[in-house]
Amino acid sequence: MKGQTQAISLVLISGILIGVVSSVYFWGLPLIQKNRDISLLENSEQLIRSINEKAKSVANNGGRDKITVTGPGILRFDPADGGLFTYTIETDGTVYATNAEIPLGRNACSSQSGEWGKKDSEVLCVKSTGESRYTTTYSLRYIRLDAGTRSFLLELQGERAVSGESHDIILENTGTEGTVSGGRSVVSTVVQVTII
Repeated sequence: MKGQTQAISLVLISGILIGVVSSVYFWGLPLIQKNRDISLLENSEQLIRSINEKAKSVANNGGRDKITVTGPGILRFDPADGGLFTYTIETDGTVYATNAEIPLGRNACSSQSGEWGKKDSEVLCVKSTGESRYTTTYSLRYIRLDAGTRSFLLELQGERAVSGESHDIILENTGTEGTVSGGRSVVSTVVQVTII
């Protein structure tokens, strides 16, 4: 009798344990995945914000700086598209509204120029697309800021590049250039972008 009680107890305890583990797995796995996706998106946004802060710091103070890409996304730099940085990552979920460009700063995503002191020089945006799997693209570019008859521009130059995790972005101030466009004096601070 005692042996039967122990066997029945073992079966009951094993059944309860299997039920608890299955419930935790069933309810916990989506939560773990959601937290992972949120973390990836936060880190991706932080990367594009860091590129912006370091580019502005190098433009204002001179010298050079480096950023290492640590996430699993794809980083692109296109100087022909106005010095556009994009960082694209795929996740199972998103924290952004889908199929719409969302500004991450003071400027609208469609901004082409602005007034000195009222707008920022950077246009930071994010766009998520998809339904069950999401592709989120962060973008960074700079616009001309007008102050009377003068304009100022942070200009990113370099070779077109596509890279990913563990690659370095080197930003280096190479000086200023002055041009006249439409009767307006444009002062461009040039930052050379190299991705290795």
